[in-house]
Amino acid sequence: MDNNETQKIPEQNVKNLLMLLDGALRYTQYVKRGIEQDDVHLRNENVGKAITIISQLDASLDKSVGGEIAENLSGLYKFLMNQLTQANLQLDASLLDDSIKIITDIKEAFEGAAKNYLDENVEQEMPSQGRGLTIDI
Repeated sequence: MDNNETQKIPEQNVKNLLMLLDGALRYTQYVKRGIEQDDVHLRNENVGKAITIISQLDASLDKSVGGEIAENLSGLYKFLMNQLTQANLQLDASLLDDSIKIITDIKEAFEGAAKNYLDENVEQEMPSQGRGLTIDI
């Protein structure tokens, strides 16, 4: 694909990405709460879930297409997995503050990009003005 072509991304893929980021954020917050409340079950159950999601996000990056952005995201995902591991081992909830902010920032960036992308594609797929839309009920 040359640089002038745009690739259509199924809307469901965009929604799945946002759901994964939401899950990574939620589980990371649970890990932090588990450490703060000395709740071993809450901490251990959710650290694995958060790392699994972040690992999947990292594995799904196509660095041949995404270039520097994909490389930077991969570095952030590796940092997040390391921070989750270290926070769990050291029982230090403060190690997750930056992680929560990073996941939130990534999620918000993707939400903005997804909204723009989906808005553009809806406009392109809508019938031009002057044409009627018929719905059979």
